[in-house]
Amino acid sequence: MAGWSGVELDGLVLHSGRLTLRPWQPEDAAAVRAVMADERMHQHLALPWPYTDSDAHAFVTGHARAGRAAGSRLDCAIAENASGRLVGSATLQLPVGADSSAEIGYWIAAADWGRGYATEATRTLTRFGLANGLARIQIRCEVPNAASAVVALRAGFAFEGVSRASLRSGGLGGDGLRDGAVFARTAGDPDKPVEPSWPKLEPLSDGVITLRPGGPDDWPVLLAEANNEAARQWALYDKPMPEAGARAMAARAPLDRLVSSQNLLLICEAASGAGAGVLGLRRPGPPNVVALGYGVLPEFRGRGFTARALRLLADWAFSTTPTVRLELGCKAANVASARAALSAGFTEEGRMGCRLPNPDGSHSDEIGFGLVRPAG
Repeated sequence: MAGWSGVELDGLVLHSGRLTLRPWQPEDAAAVRAVMADERMHQHLALPWPYTDSDAHAFVTGHARAGRAAGSRLDCAIAENASGRLVGSATLQLPVGADSSAEIGYWIAAADWGRGYATEATRTLTRFGLANGLARIQIRCEVPNAASAVVALRAGFAFEGVSRASLRSGGLGGDGLRDGAVFARTAGDPDKPVEPSWPKLEPLSDGVITLRPGGPDDWPVLLAEANNEAARQWALYDKPMPEAGARAMAARAPLDRLVSSQNLLLICEAASGAGAGVLGLRRPGPPNVVALGYGVLPEFRGRGFTARALRLLADWAFSTTPTVRLELGCKAANVASARAALSAGFTEEGRMGCRLPNPDGSHSDEIGFGLVRPAG
């Protein structure tokens, strides 16, 4: 029998509104094996693939029980109160010695994604830990794992940064170590969700283009848009974007949307769904002001895609967010970019001398454009 902070862990059971967090039992092995037969479970979990009966048995009788026995982890099977059905796993990694920091990890069966079970289980473990003397609890997830990041925010954990090469990659196609997004909650933090930086944007379409959130699979569009000849003409720097840079930017886009001032959207051809360009959003500083940047691939130019994307974005921003002003700029000689801004309803507001660098080391004047929320 082992305890932690005066609490006996061996048979400890925690309850929430819909869930029971209980010790693992040998009879859970079949349910774990069934859950792990779904490939989706292995995208971000560093587990064996294929996941066998012996793997499941070793987990529920070994690793998942050893932490409680040693007083080092509170490993919990997550079961529905109403049915008793196993739906996931949650672990509170407990501190050693005088340390007062802990870490929570979790997984939910793919069939039960979207039901809020991970958030509910995380809040339950967090309340238990903070009530028993922990000063800080953290959650780490792979940078592309936006679903896990959403759980952390909803459970009241604030984003603290990215810990590079700190997590083992998932079992399917794993390639070593990956960057981890770090979230934490302290004893002094309010017990309420942390709001994401940007509201959720469902795909927007006018029948010709679709504007949707960008993600990890969109790196080829980012790479092609940054490195084609026309784009390089107006680039700020002399070096093209490397593939690794495009992959990293696309992989981080869902996390950025949740925790940063950046928001990467993809402009797609509505008929085919093909990626045609990018539209980037950034909050430059003043409240409720959003700065925009954009680019369209050569094969889709001349069809008004940029202006259409700007109109869709403006309608969404002014109708569903507190945004009061959109602004953008382009080099003075970039006639096509200026034409797109004017076509979308932006007003030319002025010229700033020598503001934007050119690849050859010289500088170009920038023309600024703005669009404000309609009155009323």
